[in-house]
Amino acid sequence: MNQRGGRRVLRRVAMALLAAELAGCTRHATASECAALLDRYVELLVREQDPKAPDSEIARQRDATRAKAEKDTAFASCPNEVSAKGALCAMSAVNVDEFEKCLE
Repeated sequence: MNQRGGRRVLRRVAMALLAAELAGCTRHATASECAALLDRYVELLVREQDPKAPDSEIARQRDATRAKAEKDTAFASCPNEVSAKGALCAMSAVNVDEFEKCLE
């Protein structure tokens, strides 16, 4: 995943966060759940692009995306906007499409 791909990940997660906010759910995801969501999304995205990607590539992409997320205000609002139910659904998703549907 290149720099443009990293921005795409952040944009998709931000859009999912906005959708979750509009849904008006009750209990929200914790900060650690939000971090796990980001990691899971990166893993799914890398595996979608290259099913044989080594774990080291996933870790590299995860670390790069985490660094970008630290500076992103939309991601910082995750604990206030993502429901715990949506987070649980997304964590069990088997592909990017399922993940994103969980957070709509």
